[in-house]
Amino acid sequence: ISPTAQISSSYQSNHSESEYSVRGTGERQSVINTMFGYSGFSWMREATPSFVHLKYPALPSEHLFEEAPIAVREDEPTSIIAFTLQSPGYLAALTKTKATVKVSDRPEAFMPDNDGSISDSQSWGIISLDGMSDAVNEIKEPPAITHPVFHFESGGVQISCTVFHAEQFDALRRSCFCEQSMIESLARCVKWDASGGKSGSAFLKTRDNRFIAKELSRSELDAMSKFAPKYFQYMSDAISAKRPTLLAKIFGFYKIVYKNPVLGKTVRMTLLVMENLFYDHKACQVYDLKGSFRNRLAPITSSNPNQVLLDENLVNNLHLAPMYIREHSKRNLRSALYSDSLFLEDLNVMDYSLLVAVDESKKEIVVGMIDYIRTYTWDKKLESWVKESTFLGGAGKGEPTIVTPKQYRTRFLGAMERYFFLVPDRWMKTTYTPEEEPVKDDW
Repeated sequence: ISPTAQISSSYQSNHSESEYSVRGTGERQSVINTMFGYSGFSWMREATPSFVHLKYPALPSEHLFEEAPIAVREDEPTSIIAFTLQSPGYLAALTKTKATVKVSDRPEAFMPDNDGSISDSQSWGIISLDGMSDAVNEIKEPPAITHPVFHFESGGVQISCTVFHAEQFDALRRSCFCEQSMIESLARCVKWDASGGKSGSAFLKTRDNRFIAKELSRSELDAMSKFAPKYFQYMSDAISAKRPTLLAKIFGFYKIVYKNPVLGKTVRMTLLVMENLFYDHKACQVYDLKGSFRNRLAPITSSNPNQVLLDENLVNNLHLAPMYIREHSKRNLRSALYSDSLFLEDLNVMDYSLLVAVDESKKEIVVGMIDYIRTYTWDKKLESWVKESTFLGGAGKGEPTIVTPKQYRTRFLGAMERYFFLVPDRWMKTTYTPEEEPVKDDW
């Protein structure tokens, strides 16, 4: 039986003869016409001018390009970075540079083909024994391409992105296992009011709170370009040696340009992308510590519960809420601070901070060093000289905020040693042996 006959017989068994005729005509209709005349399908016969037109899935500020499946949003600058890192042009440029890398002198192993045979027409299948360590070694290798620029256009909208030190930052992201997650995170961002800073730079934070983007000034861009090669060397050595470091990881910096001739809108920004130290942490209180007590007291207001406090605020609160850490954590903290600060001193870098957050829910203290790019330049020297001399009333007003990198490091390490208290436990290696018995007071 054909499907049409089955439908017809089933329909006749459930409906009367009168249902086959159209009202007012008395004429017989075919099964298909009768079905369309049935109340369940009447909407297909009648004119429906009240249909609501579907809206375009993208907002006017969102733009789609054929190169990558990531929408570029005018009010979310990091989406341009995510789009570029996912584009075929960027991936092809990295693949080309990796293919031109010479074979290293590391030990290699011979691997036969799957069937165990050896053919002269086939390659020897030599692979490196280091495997996952290749990305760590690539961090400090000289780049084949330094700062590639990528241009895209769609519907009159033009965007471009300059990827600084593309190869080294790609290797660093792969070493930290965040290559793909960073692209996914940067696709969406929000403006972020980062309190505690004095630079006045704009801050952006990804919607999943994984990464932070900071706008760089021209002087900061020049300083970062000079700082980057030494940074790659230091991070490569730290990761390969599994040495603790507190430097907040920088995963790239980019210059983006957006042009929309229809709206007459042009955006130019240089953004530095770094990890969010407080990701997956609920910080109850945050401190920005420099080891100085000159102008380091933040006024506490009830209207700003997320306010970042400074050194004097911490010292005033230590007798109420001291920060206790175990011996192992104290050793790691001391070792990381010593190595990181020595690295920064060698590069003539100063004015960095230790960002500290107290997570009461997890009973953890989160720490990380930030603002470690700016070097000790002539303007810093002039400011230090004015504040230390009697000229312009600089003397007698407390310690200067700007000192030499060596002095800054000494003051910084001493303060951090006093801020965190060692609490003994049963695993403590150092035993307490008093020189003499304590004297009992008569009172």
